[in-house]
Amino acid sequence: MANGSCLCGKIRYQLRLDKDAPLETSIDSGQTSACHCRPCRKITGATTSLNLTVPLSDFTLVTGTPKTCTTRHCDEGFEFSLVFCGDCGSPIYGMPLGSPLPPVAIIQVGTLDDGGVLEATPVAELNVKHRLGWVRQVGGAAQKQGYIG
Repeated sequence: MANGSCLCGKIRYQLRLDKDAPLETSIDSGQTSACHCRPCRKITGATTSLNLTVPLSDFTLVTGTPKTCTTRHCDEGFEFSLVFCGDCGSPIYGMPLGSPLPPVAIIQVGTLDDGGVLEATPVAELNVKHRLGWVRQVGGAAQKQGYIG
């Protein structure tokens, strides 16, 4: 189990991490990826988003009532919901809707209370076609043009 929270602590969650549970995507459960898409930049306020993709059934909200914003992904075309704290604004996770992905929670790794996952080198970089020119490739990470391939 892993625990996470927003900046102010009003939203708390738990994850069941099973590194051997494939998600039928290019990333397996429990592995991190760095995403370069424009929505991830806006969500994080940074050049990339460090994400941990888990089956939605492995995510449990422990305390708080997060807010949700649903919008269309400007690069990929599917709708997604962003779940965040309405008090401090911390993004907690995204959830693709109507995409080729199975039901997943794309966790913002920086919200995990244990920094151990942050130490793991991302296994993939997603949406590298949108990587900024001065941002270097993560050594050893698979380079994906989109989310799936």
